[in-house]
Amino acid sequence: MAEASEYLSEFRPRLQQPNAEALCNPAPCLTADETNDKVLEIFTRLRDLSSLPVVEGNRPIGLINRNIFLSQMSQPFRQELYGKKSCIAFMDKEPLVVDADLGLEALTFKAVAHGEKALADGFIITREGEFVGVGSGLQLMQVVADLQASRNRQIMHSIEYASVIQQSTLRSSREALARACPEAALVWEPRDVVGGDFYQFSVQPEGWLGTVADCTGHGVPGAFMTLIASTSLNQAIEQHGPRDPARLLGSVNRSIKQMLGQMDGKDGTPGSDDGMDAACFWFEPAAGRLVFAGARLALFVLRPGAEEVDTTEGQRKGVGYVDSEFDFAWANQELTVPPGSLVFVTTDGLIDQIGGPRALAFGKRRLRELLLTQRDQPAAQVNEAVSQALRDWQAQNHRRDDLTFFCFRA
Repeated sequence: MAEASEYLSEFRPRLQQPNAEALCNPAPCLTADETNDKVLEIFTRLRDLSSLPVVEGNRPIGLINRNIFLSQMSQPFRQELYGKKSCIAFMDKEPLVVDADLGLEALTFKAVAHGEKALADGFIITREGEFVGVGSGLQLMQVVADLQASRNRQIMHSIEYASVIQQSTLRSSREALARACPEAALVWEPRDVVGGDFYQFSVQPEGWLGTVADCTGHGVPGAFMTLIASTSLNQAIEQHGPRDPARLLGSVNRSIKQMLGQMDGKDGTPGSDDGMDAACFWFEPAAGRLVFAGARLALFVLRPGAEEVDTTEGQRKGVGYVDSEFDFAWANQELTVPPGSLVFVTTDGLIDQIGGPRALAFGKRRLRELLLTQRDQPAAQVNEAVSQALRDWQAQNHRRDDLTFFCFRA
């Protein structure tokens, strides 16, 4: 029998070795000709020993579980009947046996597939088929949990830095909006650390362009789409100028479809079905002229003295996406916006949010009613009222989507 007093020392897994050897503990073992009395003596002396391997010529043939063995031997006359007999009487003849070089991920799958006894009894570790030690199921679970927590921390650090990058790409647009309309107010709240909504503002001497867009997905996939879509929009503005929103949406549509391989599968493989919904407008303050083009998003205008909020709906065709034709042409809609008018634009993260006593969407009607109550308030106050109403409506419900909206007075 090989003794190992260090078995009882504190276990410190070697995480730099992500394999079964990192979990290997030296342990006493028995041969088949040793008795159950010997097993009882070892378990009595080594109270932290959960299982005892049995070997034949230094090759493992079984594992004796402490609890099962003691339960059997505690029954009347069992020690008298079995004490002098071979220890294989209470041995598990099919324990989990793994090589020391087996990776932790593969070891975890094997342990789960082997059933509960692999976690309760532990497992035997070998090298070239010969016994080298035992591993604990609890230790395996702890190491896997620690590794997963470490990976999660690394992923979160990466995502948090991605958020810094995403916000940096939006900073120039916020600065442009501040120059174009200092009293405008904007809310941008990703559902996760990063998100699939973005905004774009650019200023010209006679007016300014505003765009709010909702790209496919949330989190990291959505953030990747915002980079693709915002880059395409920047290129479209440089090429065509900011005064024709419909033309800009068409240009972004073609760019996304080309970049994501949505060209009718001409290479034999389908492209991704991704894209964006957008509200895009050009506004000339001096003339009170607003030109709007929408892709599944609307624009809301409350004019001075009006009893209702006018809703200008976008077209029911997304930008990009497989079912959007490559040469689809969005249409411009021209609006007259008198001085003092309130203009509001939002992605569907606001409109579609579920809440209220019957778990319904927030909806456009509720938004219009809210804007009417805020008709004389500054843009920042309007946004705060909308945000509070959304929080009250959402209550304990899960946030469904990224959230972006802004408003300004003409």
